[in-house]
Amino acid sequence: MTAKKAAHDGPDHPVVPPKSQSGKLDYTYIIGGILLWGLIGWGLEFMLQTGWILFAALPLGALCGYYLARHHQRHGRPDDERQQ
Repeated sequence: MTAKKAAHDGPDHPVVPPKSQSGKLDYTYIIGGILLWGLIGWGLEFMLQTGWILFAALPLGALCGYYLARHHQRHGRPDDERQQ
């Protein structure tokens, strides 16, 4: 009745984050872009006393967020796919 000791102390399988989180990350980038560019547009509109900059900045923020999400998805950091 001797107990065998495992060769390693880690789990039997590699721990990899699920890919299903990437969709939520896309929405985070888009909402963040809308908030950031909306704030910039609001500030410029306040300083320049116009009525259109905020409405131009909101879709610009959505497009920039979408671009960043796609860029991150294609060219992620090298340690994103590393197994822990």
